[in-house]
Amino acid sequence: MTLSPFKLSFLAAYVLVGAVVGVLVIHPLNLLVIWWELARAPEAAPGLYEFLSNRLWLVIFPRHVDVAVAYTALGAVIGLAFGIFTRNYMRTSTAYRSLREEQTALIPDLMKQGETNRVEFKASLRWDMKENHVNRGLEKVIAKTLAGFFNADGGHLLIGVDDDGRPLGLDKDLATLKSPDLDSFERTVNDIVSKDLGGDLCPYIHTVFTQVEDKDVAMIIVSSAPRAVYLEENNASVFYLRSGNSTRRLDVREAVNYANKRWA
Repeated sequence: MTLSPFKLSFLAAYVLVGAVVGVLVIHPLNLLVIWWELARAPEAAPGLYEFLSNRLWLVIFPRHVDVAVAYTALGAVIGLAFGIFTRNYMRTSTAYRSLREEQTALIPDLMKQGETNRVEFKASLRWDMKENHVNRGLEKVIAKTLAGFFNADGGHLLIGVDDDGRPLGLDKDLATLKSPDLDSFERTVNDIVSKDLGGDLCPYIHTVFTQVEDKDVAMIIVSSAPRAVYLEENNASVFYLRSGNSTRRLDVREAVNYANKRWA
């Protein structure tokens, strides 16, 4: 793989700056450490100003070229390492931002298509639209849907959308959180997964947001789980599976047979 001229100049700049830092910063700091060691014997140690002033000229007029070259090389290597790290970080951030934009752009299309074996709509996370108050039991409904996706091939759970694919927004849900913002909403989703399904599954979900008709909509992107996922209900472990456009509860025999085929 060849590097573009921009990438080469980018890394060359870091190498150059690193080389200068090696001579003008690392070298004096090393001298300071040497003086500190000598200062342990005060009768033989010169003062700090005298010690540094006599030796910092060596930065410009080195008595031993190999020492100057060594500090230059050391700084250049450090600069190169920082340059590679920065370049990779910038590239990863750009890729992540592009992926996030693609995911959020997908939400309106999914709303138009309706519910499928990989798409489910929920009006809210914890706000009961009919009773007009907080209903924490709705979090179990969210967990049930996520469990179904985990045990199947993954999917997309859209929150803030009615059954017909119309945007309802997240204002009601956000008002129930300690911090009424989208970051808190995402943390609440992760808390539901951790509490009801298992903290090891949190890396298998990703929440993104967009506005549709000036209303916030959340989309939880669910990947298939590496293990069977159970939801605790009434002191029993229940196995849910996404089937068609609904989430179906499997009995014990069905769950065992499916798990043996899927994760054996």
